[in-house]
Amino acid sequence: MRRAAWTLTIDHPDLTTNEEVHAESEDVLRMLGRDHHRQAQIVPDLTLTDPQGRVVAMLDHWASDWTDQEGA
Repeated sequence: MRRAAWTLTIDHPDLTTNEEVHAESEDVLRMLGRDHHRQAQIVPDLTLTDPQGRVVAMLDHWASDWTDQEGA
């Protein structure tokens, strides 16, 4: 049985659409997002969504690490 996927949404300020990465592991997406955020020349806003569609964490272009959302 396949587990439900988590979603990392990448909102680049220089693109008109958002990019999404899906994985079965929240931790993998947190690491991927944090590493991409730290190395990007044009820093995106990132959102991590659980398999039920609830936003659990955000990483805006000013932040240095994930901010967990209340109730997540």
